[in-house]
Amino acid sequence: MRPRAYACIALALSAASVSAGCGEDPVPKLEAERAALLDKTRPKAEFWNEVERKGGFAKEKAAVEKEIAATGAQTTAVKAEQDALAAALEQSRSVNAQAATLLSSRRAERDRLEREVNERAATLERYAARREVPPS
Repeated sequence: MRPRAYACIALALSAASVSAGCGEDPVPKLEAERAALLDKTRPKAEFWNEVERKGGFAKEKAAVEKEIAATGAQTTAVKAEQDALAAALEQSRSVNAQAATLLSSRRAERDRLEREVNERAATLERYAARREVPPS
């Protein structure tokens, strides 16, 4: 129903209750009530403009909520992928640490062996030098 129709129904009900209850002329009072009700109601064009505006906002809100839900799902998927990558990175760091420890021990062993080779080469050079020296 239209807002003005509600005002007329209310006015009619008020008139019926007033006329049944007392003997004075209810018309001026009813006209004042009618005028007050009409002042409170909105014109039809303004009412439908508000309905369209609110409907547009409701559609926008629904679209935004749908987008938020889709973004939330994407965020959850990205978070899971990020957690998996973080675990893989941690495992890689562990493997790298083990490899670095092994490399360090291998380098130390290489350095030790190079020193030993150099010492033996020096010993061989001393023997060779003694051999070449003519006996006196």
